[in-house]
Amino acid sequence: MRLIKVLTLITALFVVLCFSLTGCIKPEVYYSLSGQVVPYFPETSAHDSFQRTAAYTPIFSSKDIEQGFMSNQFIVLFDRGFDSTIISGVSGVEILDEFFSRDGSVGYAVVKTNDPSSLSGIEGVKSVEPEKIFTLQSEESVPNDPLYSGQWNYPMIQMPQAWTIAKGSSTVVVAVIDSGARLDHPDLEGIFLPGYDLINDDDDPTDYDPVKSHGTHVTGTIAAKTNNSLGVSGMTWGEYCTIMPIKIFEAGETTAGILASSIIFAVEHGAKIINMSLAGGDDDVVAAAVKYAKENEVLMIAASGNKPYQRYPALYDEVISVGAVDNDMRWASYSNYGVYLDLVAPGGSSSAQILSTGYSTDEGNTYSYMQGTSMAAPHVTGLAALLMAKGYAGKDDSGEEIIRKILRETALDLGESGWDEYYGFGLVQAYDSLTYEEERRPLLVQILSTSGEVIRETEVNPDGSFQFNGLTENYIKIRVWRDFNGNEEIDKGDLIGYYGYQESDHYLVWNPSLDNAETLSYLSSGSYELTNPLHFFPIIEFSE
Repeated sequence: MRLIKVLTLITALFVVLCFSLTGCIKPEVYYSLSGQVVPYFPETSAHDSFQRTAAYTPIFSSKDIEQGFMSNQFIVLFDRGFDSTIISGVSGVEILDEFFSRDGSVGYAVVKTNDPSSLSGIEGVKSVEPEKIFTLQSEESVPNDPLYSGQWNYPMIQMPQAWTIAKGSSTVVVAVIDSGARLDHPDLEGIFLPGYDLINDDDDPTDYDPVKSHGTHVTGTIAAKTNNSLGVSGMTWGEYCTIMPIKIFEAGETTAGILASSIIFAVEHGAKIINMSLAGGDDDVVAAAVKYAKENEVLMIAASGNKPYQRYPALYDEVISVGAVDNDMRWASYSNYGVYLDLVAPGGSSSAQILSTGYSTDEGNTYSYMQGTSMAAPHVTGLAALLMAKGYAGKDDSGEEIIRKILRETALDLGESGWDEYYGFGLVQAYDSLTYEEERRPLLVQILSTSGEVIRETEVNPDGSFQFNGLTENYIKIRVWRDFNGNEEIDKGDLIGYYGYQESDHYLVWNPSLDNAETLSYLSSGSYELTNPLHFFPIIEFSE
């Protein structure tokens, strides 16, 4: 009897050892697995790694604003591999600010000098130009009663119909580069991811402008909380934390260097859509930042501008340029036009402005009317976020951005037949866009074998949840992936994450592989829910 017990014990131990080490014996199981997918965002301390080696707060004189650039201040754009050390010894040159993208492809310094020619011809200096000024593109009015019936702009672009199809997603991160936002506004609370203030170089992007609250207004159009019996409605209903507020304005003006930094910040902190309700002149460093964003599969939308000499960054090919129409679908007289214009959206007029969230010193958080191409752009940004939530992203086989193509093909033709310089391809139409047939590239959760083979996959729900039923594998790994360029390879610009890979220090080298994934074991049948969320973040190439 004792011998039988010993043999039985030895056999049991052998089975356990064999199973645990080699998997040669696998119990039959049948289980379900659910979890939550959320965008990864580094802790505040990780902002210290943001590649800004100096910081300054620009002071704008009336002369600077009138001439459109900072007096005796210049941006020095470096060739890759060079930095400010190559100009630090030049007589009469004071370095005010310096910034680099993480991959080293964009680097510049802001300098003060009376002799910019002394910097030309130095090896590693790509260009030297005056630091241009960018301004917000809106006009404000007094706050008014917060009624949806006053938001004439939404029926004009089919939003009531569109909301029956999509109301946003917790997995689409939108950066709003502006004057910040009122983080405590009751119609905006709960929609914000961590942001940044590039004017004061801190992590508080609160909109303190007591007159315009431009960024608060723009943000409300994109994502004000909707159907909550309070205030106004937003394009994406404001149900999730998806807005990254990046503050670059305090008094209506900012510099090209700060704008470029904000674009790169947005890219390197996970935004896939950027709204820029601002305009200024052509500038090499802004152009480089825009190119960097495009290379990382980030969709950019910008106001066409309210003044003829302020057209950038909307004029760059990589950016969707948005002009404005009034409440009668007529071209708004302040809206810039020309060969670069892509689309138009409601921007308002002096008699019928755009109602959104606002702030004033007298009333605090409130609601306000504004007009301008600044107000038109966030309509397109909000619609782009809805399209991305529905699985549209990246470029098609011809290299055109899929969302840009959908917006163009479904726009309501206004003015002359076809494209024209006042309306572009026409007025955006939300319902028609969301029902347009085009290749989808949704965010997927994949069940992998321990060797990396895809066993099952499913699309992530709008609220970030997912569930698998009928799983039978004992040992698995889990990946979340959005293949932006559709090449079926995990590469630059894609969103990627593995369960178990979520520590804040990974932000500096985010390009996880299968080896970083935790191996999960399920040895009995039942229903299981992941303990921790599954984080994702864009793959960014980093310099060595």
